[in-house]
Amino acid sequence: MVGQCLLSTVASLRLGALPNAYTAFLCPVSANSYGIEFLHFAISDYESKRKIFEIGKNQHGGAAVPKVDLAHARGEAAYRTIRYEFSEDVLRLPAIKTELEFAVGPKEVHGLRMIERHYFRDEIVKSYDFTFGFCIPSSVNTWEAIYSMPPLDDDLITDMVANPYATVSDSFYFVGDELIMHNKAEYKYIPEDSAQAKKSYDRSDDEGDDAKANGTKALRADAKGAKSGAGSPAKWSKEDDYD
Repeated sequence: MVGQCLLSTVASLRLGALPNAYTAFLCPVSANSYGIEFLHFAISDYESKRKIFEIGKNQHGGAAVPKVDLAHARGEAAYRTIRYEFSEDVLRLPAIKTELEFAVGPKEVHGLRMIERHYFRDEIVKSYDFTFGFCIPSSVNTWEAIYSMPPLDDDLITDMVANPYATVSDSFYFVGDELIMHNKAEYKYIPEDSAQAKKSYDRSDDEGDDAKANGTKALRADAKGAKSGAGSPAKWSKEDDYD
């Protein structure tokens, strides 16, 4: 019965009929039989090109890094759930650009697809559906996407800022019809003075370097995700950030 319920839920998700955030994970960590690993991820304001968030590699360009909390969850959920803090201005951007670098294991990957849902108090505020396509075995792949951000009412933004971590997201990854990964995130938005000349994500390179020097658990100085001298990618995962 549990298996049938899970299959029904996954089928509903693929058809776009899952309206609310799911409280449990729809697949175990072991479902990732393709050995897919995320090496580097960055979010930018599409218009200004400024970095909003970056994780994985030790970049030299002075990336803006919001606060990331990886320690609030326990057990298996600790590797699949992350908390972010962003400026509320992120909610007002018309478009963002994402850059993802990921590695795959020794098996071919056909029809890799991501469905991502963002909710506030169990109501969908954003929904995205992307297809990566085919990935050759033992390859490192780069994928870029432009997200057109749906306009949000000022009252809704105020409510989201006033209720930290009530905004959540589910990210589902499929290969064909098989759900292989399910990750979660929770978001806290920090209010900004509208008269402030610089936004929290709009820093100079020197300020970005200072932020990295102060350190967060999300970015480490050992250049996780960078390629080794032998040409194979150095592997990075959330587990590494608990050392």
